[in-house]
Amino acid sequence: MNTYKKGLLVAASLTVLLSGCALETKQEAEQRLHGKSVNAAESAAANPPAAGKLTSIQFYVPSEKENSISVIDVVSGKVVGNIPVSESPSTVIFSSTMREAYAANQHSSTISIINTQTLKVVKEVPVGPMPHGIVLSPDNKTLYAATVADQFIYIVNTKEGKEAGTIDLGTGAKTNYVALLGDKLYVSDHENHKVYIVNVKTKTVERTIATGKIPRAVKVSDDGKKLYVPTAGDHALEIYNTADGKLLGKIDVADGATDVVVSDNGQTAIVTGMEGNAVTFVDLQSNKASKTITGLPGAKHISFNRQQTKAYVTLSGSNQVAVIDTEKQEVVDRITVGAQPHGIQLKALPGIGGSC
Repeated sequence: MNTYKKGLLVAASLTVLLSGCALETKQEAEQRLHGKSVNAAESAAANPPAAGKLTSIQFYVPSEKENSISVIDVVSGKVVGNIPVSESPSTVIFSSTMREAYAANQHSSTISIINTQTLKVVKEVPVGPMPHGIVLSPDNKTLYAATVADQFIYIVNTKEGKEAGTIDLGTGAKTNYVALLGDKLYVSDHENHKVYIVNVKTKTVERTIATGKIPRAVKVSDDGKKLYVPTAGDHALEIYNTADGKLLGKIDVADGATDVVVSDNGQTAIVTGMEGNAVTFVDLQSNKASKTITGLPGAKHISFNRQQTKAYVTLSGSNQVAVIDTEKQEVVDRITVGAQPHGIQLKALPGIGGSC
């Protein structure tokens, strides 16, 4: 073996050793999960990563009452950091490199740009009134913010750290949550009971889908063919064909349907119900609810771990995050975070595999 190849081998080995579960390959993850290798998991559990390390697997949870973000280490299930931000943070997202995070601060009408290594805000970007849902373009250059108190989507140039224009959804529109796939932006309007499909290249509304009452955190399937819409006023999960806006299914779930995650195989959805204090599992093959877990005060937002073996739910009524075993469909832990937790988002290095 020549010197160049040896160097590559050593570098690759060091990458695996230093990265823990964040950079496991799919094969390594399978081996560990089936008992053939547990070194990475044991190492991560024995040596919890520091809050700012890129190799850690964490959830960031904004606290509306404390104007801060709790950093949760997934392996230990403990809060390992705290990031002060502006007033009433609602949601948080990450760049694809995980080096930056962005938080929407409702009462200060700003977007915080956060360095995830130092756990400090490096810039506050003024946007429209009460920013809520935010989403980032795949190249990390453009952030789109829905502002609850007006009719615009605000565009932020993340490299320059400033507003770069708006998209007008029309008089009377009330933007709430957003999802992005390709050049299509999906925006829920909780007051007018509709979802706008916006072309981000032309900055125009291409289609409007009438939904049930009070649509909240919309999600779009990976192939772009289906739109999942929790409707709080109808305690339902609605599924639409994005091409023609036709309703494909409407499933009864917990009251106040708020957020939804869909499994990679497309067979299961999990819907939070904020007013119902519950989470509902939905069988997407039969379009029926299979189980509802109650006793979850203010169940608001939800996110999977990488293997989708657990779902993490913010409980705005109890200052906790509930940890749900998705196979057993039961709560297995509760983690105390900042007061009135809102959104939740996974921070993990990009790449294949990932078992945490």
